Amino acid sequence: MALDLFSQVEEKAITKEEYDSSFLEELAKLNPAQKKAVEHIEGPVLVIAGPGTGKTHLLAARIGNILKNTDALPYNILCLTYTEAGTIAMRKQLQKFIGPAAYRVSIYTFHAFCNDIIQRNPAYFGNRELEPISELETVDLLMKLLDGLDASNPLKRLSGQIYYDVPLMKDLFRKMKEESWTPEYIGKCIDSYLEDLPLRDAFIYKKANSKKDIQAGDVKQHLIDKEADKMTKLREASQLFSKYRELMKRNNRYDYNDMILWVLEAFKKDEDFLRIQQEKYLYFLVDEYQDTNGAQNELLNFLINYWDKPNVFTVGDDDQSIFEFQGARMRNIMDFYEAYRDDMKVILMEDNYRSSQHILDASRMLIENNNERLVNRIEGLQKVLTAKNDEVASSDIHPEIISYYNIKHQEASIVDEIEELHKNGAVLNEIAVIFFRHRQAEEIINTMEKKGIPYNVTRKINILELPLIQNLIKILDYINLETQRPHSAEHHLFEIMHFNFLGLSSRDAAKIMYYSGSDWKLKLREVLTDKDALEGLNLESLKAVSEFEREINHWIQESANTTLQALFEKIINRGGVLKEIMNSPDKTWLMQVLISFFDFIKEESMKNAKLSLKVFLQTLEKMELNKIPINVNRTVFQEDGVNFVTAHSSKGLEFQRVFLIGCNADVWDKKGRSYAYSLPDTLTQTNLENMEESARRVFFVAMTRAKEHLHISYAARNNKGKDLEKSLYVAELLEGSDLKIEEKHLSTERITELSMEGLTELILPKADLLDTDFISAKLENYSLSVTHLNKYLECPVAYYYSVILRVPAAKNDSMAFGSAVHWALKSLFDKMQESGKDKFPPKEELVSDFMFDMRRNEASFNEQQFKRRKELGQEILPAYYDKYVNTWNRVVVSEYNITNVEMDGIPLNGKLDKMEFNNREVNVVDYKTGKVENGLKKLRPPSDKDPLGGDYWRQVVFYKILMDELRPKKWTMVSGEIDFIERATSKEKDFVKREIVVERGDIIIVKEQIRQTWDNIIGQKFEVGCNKEECAWCNFVKNQYVSKESLAVETEEEDIITT
Repeated sequence: MALDLFSQVEEKAITKEEYDSSFLEELAKLNPAQKKAVEHIEGPVLVIAGPGTGKTHLLAARIGNILKNTDALPYNILCLTYTEAGTIAMRKQLQKFIGPAAYRVSIYTFHAFCNDIIQRNPAYFGNRELEPISELETVDLLMKLLDGLDASNPLKRLSGQIYYDVPLMKDLFRKMKEESWTPEYIGKCIDSYLEDLPLRDAFIYKKANSKKDIQAGDVKQHLIDKEADKMTKLREASQLFSKYRELMKRNNRYDYNDMILWVLEAFKKDEDFLRIQQEKYLYFLVDEYQDTNGAQNELLNFLINYWDKPNVFTVGDDDQSIFEFQGARMRNIMDFYEAYRDDMKVILMEDNYRSSQHILDASRMLIENNNERLVNRIEGLQKVLTAKNDEVASSDIHPEIISYYNIKHQEASIVDEIEELHKNGAVLNEIAVIFFRHRQAEEIINTMEKKGIPYNVTRKINILELPLIQNLIKILDYINLETQRPHSAEHHLFEIMHFNFLGLSSRDAAKIMYYSGSDWKLKLREVLTDKDALEGLNLESLKAVSEFEREINHWIQESANTTLQALFEKIINRGGVLKEIMNSPDKTWLMQVLISFFDFIKEESMKNAKLSLKVFLQTLEKMELNKIPINVNRTVFQEDGVNFVTAHSSKGLEFQRVFLIGCNADVWDKKGRSYAYSLPDTLTQTNLENMEESARRVFFVAMTRAKEHLHISYAARNNKGKDLEKSLYVAELLEGSDLKIEEKHLSTERITELSMEGLTELILPKADLLDTDFISAKLENYSLSVTHLNKYLECPVAYYYSVILRVPAAKNDSMAFGSAVHWALKSLFDKMQESGKDKFPPKEELVSDFMFDMRRNEASFNEQQFKRRKELGQEILPAYYDKYVNTWNRVVVSEYNITNVEMDGIPLNGKLDKMEFNNREVNVVDYKTGKVENGLKKLRPPSDKDPLGGDYWRQVVFYKILMDELRPKKWTMVSGEIDFIERATSKEKDFVKREIVVERGDIIIVKEQIRQTWDNIIGQKFEVGCNKEECAWCNFVKNQYVSKESLAVETEEEDIITT
């Protein structure tokens, strides 16, 4: 007897008859394919529902039909969806059909279903008083695993990025959980992969090469060895998976994917427990089946394998699968199909109720380039979508493919077109701008903001990158350093004085800094307490400076006597932060940012009741190192606004008009990512071709969001004039259809307007520079070094702060390590000369002198940095010694200072690390620590790409000029040498030296650079900055003088995951 759906509906506003009528009306609207899917209740069903084919109501209608025509009860039906939003939408729709009975139907996401099983069976799963693991805690556990490895393990690194494998392991362990891969299974897949490589075309020579003794058909052993090395690392990493899970258990932590794994493990171990779960349900429905991962699919198979012909209904579209490992996803679908082939009902939904036929035809032309499709696997299956939306089905409007001169022209043209549509009364929320990465839409959004065109966008913003939070962290860091060692954080104090909420004039800050820099004994904080000195500086607001000094000292004292939460509260209240925010037009967003950061402090305090300021700052440092954000969603919503969405997040949406922008090869056609282990295709069932197909599916999804107007655009060049290629998918659309490229050009007036916008630079307000008399006094006895020359050429604003104002700079771990290496090498050569026998002391003394200087500057390191740099020095210095000790020139002078030298009336100075003599000829040597590959780039002379030349090249030429101008002329510099003390990481992985013989043309170029720079410095031209993203002082100026928070601040995530 069928269930009376409405027997338990009492005293409701909607009657049984009304629910029944609503349900029957919905059934009557179904097309033949939809009706077949709803009415075919018994046995396995695979529904392939293309975009816009109306699958939204299909699952709810089918559930209603099962309850109406069978003896099943609501709780005998299990519906599994991919997202929580899908669960809510389905239950709402079902409620319209069957009323309150909808709440008794089991509708879950896979994770929620497993969580329900765990919660209902506490005796079976044990005490699960666990906390979800944070990203930071995950990183800590992975670091522990790496720390515990033997030195011989291929994942163990003693120098450089010693925790390089942390993000790789994190990614691997996530995949292992999601796909239900065991270390043993991965090992078997690796073995079969390596076994197969010698048989693959890519690893076999096609042609003979007699010079290299290669025959056609020989195996490319070097490529196989390279793959074997990757597989060794993968195998070792996967072997740590069990230890990682044990560490999580020991720390009472779990992650999102553990819930499915726990249930799977229970099903595998206990058949009776599995039977109990199986017998609860008579009907199974799975939405978005094409996106189920390995673990989810295994869970479904456990639940349905009790029956020979399970009543399981799966709906999805293989052409809209946009997640990783599509080969494995396809295998899941085909395994399902083959397992129940004889009883399987395959239903194809081809009536599209969204797009015009022209859009459907173009998108079909594109997706037919994919091989991994069900139509190529299931015999007789064809998928040709037919337009059924009467409003647009027969529209004559074809999709447009537009080429723009450059990216800026593309952005401007799209804004102009949207503005015109807005003026003509278009419904803006029926317009979407779709892009692959958020940064592609930044300028369009900014321009629409300026023009007042309404728009909708949601971004994940890392608040740790916002000026407000960075400024507050800077204050906390200053307090911490000053508490540990007074006057050790002078480099922070000058910046802090510029924070808007503290109310100081930047001109006053510059005067105080200048006064402090006039005497090396004076400390900036001491000057702030010297009333006589401050009164003599003619400050704009002596009162504000005095209040600032009082607050700073108060916070330093309080930090030792109060909790971190209480200290932070004092800073935001007494420091003027809240007042500044409440007076801001952006106060709602800024309060959200501040509250989110304060909540993070509270969360960390909950985990550690004795959390100190020092430990909290170390936590933030670790988060930055491992790129762990504190994300907050910032939503700009206007009811009738243009929608900005990524191609990935556009799935399920539809718009009258779609602008699919930035369709260039460098965005859409990129393959692979560097922060993941290389996985064998025997494991993922996915190769490079599959990755190409994955991006094509995303492009297909973006195209099929459009109802009638589809604009696909790309730029022929970037904004610097470099040619760009259109995406492969644009090329395929052109080849497979009648579509043509339209080259769209802007008007001359619009191009001129854009050119003027391009001339904008970062300008330091002149009002905030010191008076010219102050600066002239500073430059009265000034002499130019190559360090200052390089600094000015790189950025005049940075030069102004670091050289003119002499803002203190903290000695970081890289600088302190470099100083220790220099000290050790100087000591080595000094001892050789002092011996009188030209004999070098043993290498142990080189290491000992290095350690002496490391300890002398230990304050420049944190604990981990000191350990890592110490180990690096102890590793490379003995090896460096062994390589060169027998070839070193013994006739040398170390750290030779050259002063009182003039070139065309310009005073110059320099300090040479080492001079090697051959009679009166000299080779000047400069030691360099740091990454060799980066250093080699700085040795390049001027070129079209870098007209100024590299800093190291200029340094050697500058030394040549110094030596040539030295009077009396004692020696002739014949060459310069850059000596890299760390090993190269590529190719031979050995120490590198580079000799430079300075040519006459080099001297002419650098002399002109010296003249121009000198004239600019004397002329006090410091206002225009380089505006480079990595420039600390340009960022400082922007943060102080550009008050608006940029909506475009976002951490990019790679959406198409490859291996």
